[in-house]
Amino acid sequence: MEYTVKIFPDPEGDGDFIAEVEELKGCSAFGSTPEEALQEIETTMELWIESAKKHGQPIPKPKYQKINEPKKRFNVMFPESLLKDVDEYRGKHGLKRSELLAAAAEQYISSTH
Repeated sequence: MEYTVKIFPDPEGDGDFIAEVEELKGCSAFGSTPEEALQEIETTMELWIESAKKHGQPIPKPKYQKINEPKKRFNVMFPESLLKDVDEYRGKHGLKRSELLAAAAEQYISSTH
């Protein structure tokens, strides 16, 4: 998958570079060159996704897929307590309600096949 990777100099000023995956919160890697940081982030992304699957966490889709895929709005009713849990979880993980619910539905469907 083609995630958005940002590479920038380490703000600590030690000459290293940091690579971060925008869609995968907390997914980052370091390298002494931008190229090395990019190589390291590939492994880190795989481990991030593997860990998310193991712990039942949603795996955000790459931005380009989100932008190009048509979306359709629909209304959903939730018990207040569940909606509170959804909002708390999505807040911690930097997701919108719709992103979290879409990821949860996709994960549920893929796990039942």
